[in-house]
Amino acid sequence: MKTVFNALKTSLRKMSIFVQKLNPITGTNSWVVQNEDYDYHQEVARSAFADMLHDKERNEKYEQALVSAIKKIHLSGRKANVLDIGTGTGLLSMMAVRSGADSVVACEAFKPMCECAIKIITQNGFQDRIKVILKRSTQLTVGEGGDLIEKCNILVTEVFDTELIGEGALSTFSHAHKHLLEKDSIVVPASATIYAQVVESPLVQSWNKLKDIFDNDGDLLVSVPKSIKDCPGCAAVHDVQLSQLPLHSFNTIVSPMPVLRFDWSGTTPFIFERSTINSIKAERDGVAQAVFMWWDLQMDTEGKIILSCAPHWAHPFTQKSKNCDIPWRDHWMQAVYYLPNEVKVKKNQEVHLISCHDEYSLWFNLTDNLRISDVHYLNPICECGLHSCFSRTRVGQINDSKRNKKYVSLFETYINKESVVLILTEAFYVGLATAKLAKKVYALEPNQISRRILEDFIAYNRFQNVEVISNLDEVKDTNLGDIDVVLSEPYFTSSILPWDNLQFLYLLKGIKERLPNAQVFPKKAVIKGVAVHFSDLYKIRSPLGICEGFSMNEFDQLIQASSNISDDKVEAQPLWEYPGIALSRDITVAEIDLVNTPEPLLHQKGTIKLESDMVCNGIALWVDWHLDGSQKSIISTGPTTEVTVGEKINWDMYTRQGVYLMLSKTGKCIDYEFKYDFSEGNITFNCS
Repeated sequence: MKTVFNALKTSLRKMSIFVQKLNPITGTNSWVVQNEDYDYHQEVARSAFADMLHDKERNEKYEQALVSAIKKIHLSGRKANVLDIGTGTGLLSMMAVRSGADSVVACEAFKPMCECAIKIITQNGFQDRIKVILKRSTQLTVGEGGDLIEKCNILVTEVFDTELIGEGALSTFSHAHKHLLEKDSIVVPASATIYAQVVESPLVQSWNKLKDIFDNDGDLLVSVPKSIKDCPGCAAVHDVQLSQLPLHSFNTIVSPMPVLRFDWSGTTPFIFERSTINSIKAERDGVAQAVFMWWDLQMDTEGKIILSCAPHWAHPFTQKSKNCDIPWRDHWMQAVYYLPNEVKVKKNQEVHLISCHDEYSLWFNLTDNLRISDVHYLNPICECGLHSCFSRTRVGQINDSKRNKKYVSLFETYINKESVVLILTEAFYVGLATAKLAKKVYALEPNQISRRILEDFIAYNRFQNVEVISNLDEVKDTNLGDIDVVLSEPYFTSSILPWDNLQFLYLLKGIKERLPNAQVFPKKAVIKGVAVHFSDLYKIRSPLGICEGFSMNEFDQLIQASSNISDDKVEAQPLWEYPGIALSRDITVAEIDLVNTPEPLLHQKGTIKLESDMVCNGIALWVDWHLDGSQKSIISTGPTTEVTVGEKINWDMYTRQGVYLMLSKTGKCIDYEFKYDFSEGNITFNCS
């Protein structure tokens, strides 16, 4: 007790506190020492929109539009009074001053960023030209003694997300025009247009709809319940870097077209709920399954300055020159919306695309006739639980036929009609195939929603020999001596990084002594790594330094300090969306025995040999799960083809890999250190 008290006293002296936190590796809550301002620092670190400020096209086009707007106001004989809503670093405000604005008022509701903006503005010498206010724009007052002496005649703001309106753009612009702007004001940007492309894509649909599971001979093993197959899914946006989607993975049913326009200028009323219907002819035979969406901004009133978020095949730059690179951005991506029902179409058949939005979100529907009812306009809501319980990545992973075939082969090799099987994982639907081979199957499913889905699978397939267990205590109460096969995918809903699925080890540890005759699968986890030159991903953690001629040192320091306190060194990313060149061969970082309890501390040091002159800005990490020791039965969460130095890495599209981003590094090698504290369930990876 005295030891705990002293530890607590020391922690408080260091401005730290004990907090309860879920450990995804152990699957349990544990007490950890954390900076008392951890939540504050995490919020600051999460506001690291440095990749947006690295977006040179965005910055330049905002400034071009500001120059145009200020010039136009001056030509009308008026002073240019600019309002910058959500100023962030103050970049747009400083651009406005540089472009000739007579006055600039900037508001920012997030206190740390507001304070940072003031420091940046002061550092760049604009403290007497820009007034920064710690408020939301909807809280600003106008008039004598107010935040604004008078209404402004130019508004500049960036309140957009991948879905365009998801950050409240409609209400922000509507309020500004009513209360903060003159009637003939100029808004930057002036308007926006949403584009939609209707596609058929088994790959994309695999992220949304579950498929039946077959064995290697094509015989049906597990059927997906009708309630899941017929579920319309959910309208939650699936943001993705569409430019990285292989062109051969989809067929276009309807080419990109404008479907919704938003006028930010205030010349037309703001409508918070709206729908449009576009009647067009299908370009080919096929099955319409999804809508690709993106938008562009018309920055100036004449529509000469356009900022497009289109993927490469539809981008204005590539329409002029096919070899032209398009701007990379991670803050505004493209999105996939899944149609509630697939629609079979014939070439030249007329179809009708329904595009809808409310204040914050979009959704789409498609019909092959004009007998349209209110149902066609409804925002899809998941009724089966699957779409609300699991990520798109996880749904795709469940559907991965190559992965499933390896599991089925394992089942057929090691399970027979006398086998008693224990499944220690979550949402392992292919694992239900063991019911056709085994005498008895116990399936642990602690998640309530996922358990209901699993029970639906069992009932629909009429598996009589499968028993679902909700917690480890129930597992302990079963006759464990009869169990001769323990299976895990492994997958757990709490997992973020690839190695978080080692939670399987901790479940197994609790009952291992009572499983004298059981074979355990998988048998080994191998953590792998490769040095990478990322084309763009590094920008999300890269310091700005100078941005468009302005010093951003204060911002860099703020983000770095908070990130050091709140962020893990390794973060999860779907690396198939972020091109990278291999600078080394893939290496084995660590091997973890899943059959026998690991050592209390696994500590590995090693060197990654760089075999390319390109700059290294990251280490990619993944786990290979060795099911039974055979090379053919490895379930990899990493590259899908052999890693070749100097070539692009092809990543598994159904998992997120770990990535350790670093400042650009050159040389012959990179030293790394890996620690796995089994007792604490803590893994760290560092490079030098």
